[in-house]
Amino acid sequence: MTIDNTQTNLRIYNGHSEAVTLHCPVCGPEDRKVAGYSNDLQIVSCCGCGLMYVGESPPIDETEDFFREEHVPDEELAETAYVYKRQHSLKREAQLIRGLLPDGGRLLDVGTASGLFLAQFADDRDWCVEGVEPSRVSAMYARRNFNLKVHEGYLRDLQFSRDHFDVVCSLDAFLCHREPVEDMEEFYRILAPGGYLAIEIPGHHYRLMNSLLTRFRRRGRNTLRLNAGVNFYYYTRETLTKLAANAGFEFVESHPEAMPRTPNSLVRVLRNSYDASASLLYRMTGGRVHIAAKEFCIFQKPATITLSSSIRSNTAKRKVA
Repeated sequence: MTIDNTQTNLRIYNGHSEAVTLHCPVCGPEDRKVAGYSNDLQIVSCCGCGLMYVGESPPIDETEDFFREEHVPDEELAETAYVYKRQHSLKREAQLIRGLLPDGGRLLDVGTASGLFLAQFADDRDWCVEGVEPSRVSAMYARRNFNLKVHEGYLRDLQFSRDHFDVVCSLDAFLCHREPVEDMEEFYRILAPGGYLAIEIPGHHYRLMNSLLTRFRRRGRNTLRLNAGVNFYYYTRETLTKLAANAGFEFVESHPEAMPRTPNSLVRVLRNSYDASASLLYRMTGGRVHIAAKEFCIFQKPATITLSSSIRSNTAKRKVA
C-alpha cells in the first residue's frame, strides 16, 4: 500500500544517476504515446493494450532504497495511513478471502504495510499467514503491534518454495513493483495449483477524473494525479487480467472498493455517498461501469495437479461480483 505524498515522492528523483526506460509489462517494447505528466515525470500509454505507465524512472535500486527508508518515515504515519484510513477496506477484503477458502490455508501478503490485513487471520488456527514488506518502519510496526511474521525486503529475495501458498495478496501495492512481469511469474510459482491471487488496484477512471479536476486548478505539466515515482504502472482490470494471463492465471472475480477513511466528518459523508453510488453502478453493470476508487481483483492458478486440502472444494470459476 502506498502513500500519496508529492513532496516525499520527488526526493527520490533529486540527483539520481541515470534514467531507465520502462516498457509495457503486457506488450513489451510496444509503441507508446505521451499521456501527460505526474510529479514532473512523463506518463505514457501503450499503443497495444492502453496501459498507462511511467516512461522513465531512476534505476531500480534507488527506488527500492526509497521504499526501504523514506516512503514511511515513522510509525505514526504507518498507523494513520495503513490502519485508520484503511481498516474498513482491509476487513472487507479479508472476508472475501475467507469466502474463497472457508477451511483456511497458507496466505502471503506482499506489501504488508501495517499488517492490519494479516491481523484479520492471525488468531484463526485454520490460517497460516506471513507477509513481505520493504519498509523497515512498516515491517517493525506489523511485528510489534500484531505479532506477525513479516519478512523485511522484496519478494524475489526470499525464495519461497514452489506451490507453497494457497493465497497470495497484494493490496494497493502491485502498481509500485518495478518488475511486474517477474513478480507476477513468482506469484504463480509459489502458489499451489488452484490457489488464488488477490490484487487491489486504484480505480483507473476514478484517478483520471481526479486528474481532470486538477487541470482546472493548475496549469503546466503536473496534470495527472497518479503519484508517479511511487506508482509506476496504472492497471485497469483488463490490463491486469492480461498480465496475469501471460503468467498462467485465470480471472475469477472482481469487487469495487472504497476510498481511504478521512477524519473530516463532512468529507467522510460525501465519500461514503460516492462509494455507495460507484459500488451500485459497478454491480448493476457487472463491472462495465467502473468509477470506484479501488478494485479488488481475484485470479486463480489452474488446478492442473492434485489440490491442497484447503482449496480442493473451492475451484469453481466466479463472475464479477
